[in-house]
Amino acid sequence: MTDLLENIFGTLFSPASTFRRMLEERTTVTIAAIIVLIAGICSGEGSILMQNALMSLFAEFPGFEVVQLSPAASIILSVVSGFIGWVVIAGILHVVAKILGGKGVFTEMLVLMGFAALPNVFQAPIGLVVILSGGLTGAFIALGLSGILAIWILILDVLAIREAHKFSTGRAIATLVLPFVVLIVLVFMLMIGIFLTLG
Repeated sequence: MTDLLENIFGTLFSPASTFRRMLEERTTVTIAAIIVLIAGICSGEGSILMQNALMSLFAEFPGFEVVQLSPAASIILSVVSGFIGWVVIAGILHVVAKILGGKGVFTEMLVLMGFAALPNVFQAPIGLVVILSGGLTGAFIALGLSGILAIWILILDVLAIREAHKFSTGRAIATLVLPFVVLIVLVFMLMIGIFLTLG
C-alpha cells in the first residue's frame, strides 16, 4: 500500500523519476489497472456532476433537451471506456515507438500509461466546482480546468513513452503525435474519396 501511494504522489509531482523507479521495481500491470479503475470512477463522477450542471444551464431554454445518463451508467461507461482506451492506446503507441527505435516491452508501456491517466481523478472535483459556480461561469471554469488536465495527461504520456522505450523526448512526442497525423490523413483521404464518388 505504501508503494502504491508513493507511486501515486510521485506520478503527480515527480513523474520522470517515479516512472524510472517503477520500471526498475517492475511495478505490475495489476497495480496500473487499479489506477485506471480509480481514474475511471472519478471521471464518471465528474461526468455526473457535469451533466447536472448542463441540465440546470439549459433548463431555461424551452424545448432544449440534454440527454442524461443515470449515475450508474455514467460510471460504468467511464470505467469500461477507460480500460479499453488504456489498452488500445498503449498498444498503438507501443507499436509506433518500436518503429521509431524504442526498446521497451508492452507491459512496461501498460504500467506507465496507466499511471499517466492518474490526473483524471481530478475530474470529480472539477465537476463539483462547476456545480458550485453554476451557469456560464461554471461552464467556462470547466473548460479551462479540463484543458489544463488534458495538457497534464499529455505531458505524462510523453514521459511514460520516453521512459518505457528509453529514448529521447523528441521521439516520445513523435510517437504520441504520429498516430493522430495518420488518422487525420486517412480521414481526409476518405472525405476526398466520398466527395469524388458523389460528385
